Amino acid sequence: MSANDRLTRSLPHLQNLIKRDSDAYREDFKLQYLHFESQFMELTAKPDTWNKSLAENISFVSQVAHCYPEECKGLSQMFIDVLRLYSTLLNNDIRLVIVRALILMRNRGLIDCIQLCELFFLRLLQCQDRLLRVTIQTHIINDIKKQNEKHKNNKLNSTLQNFMCTIIKESNAIAVKMAL
Repeated sequence: MSANDRLTRSLPHLQNLIKRDSDAYREDFKLQYLHFESQFMELTAKPDTWNKSLAENISFVSQVAHCYPEECKGLSQMFIDVLRLYSTLLNNDIRLVIVRALILMRNRGLIDCIQLCELFFLRLLQCQDRLLRVTIQTHIINDIKKQNEKHKNNKLNSTLQNFMCTIIKESNAIAVKMAL
């Protein structure tokens, strides 16, 4: 069994340990994060290829990113940049894993709502992937509901309304339909 297989196979265990005591496992996380970064760079060379190990690493780092905010400060931007550049070229499953990682990070307050909506509406709704569109739509609706749960967030609501008005003027029929 290779070192790569051992790292990947122990990810759920390491994730559990990190969530219990993040300081004690900082070095283990850094090693795994370096491995993730090297795999992620390979994705830009072959965006249409499925890589199970990379998918597991994306899920892992997004699950524990809140435990290491300094080490993971560029993680969300890395995901966003890849989705912006390769949105329609990415393997459907890898793209969905990255979107779900961003949603998880948004739910933990690591990403701004507007930033994610812009990415989803302007880039990802162009993809011919129904599961992706359903995932995005469900997230946006639930996120807006959550933001307005305790009290009405007028600033966010007006920003989103203005954004949706600009989307309606776009030529992408799917994005327009979802904005309505």
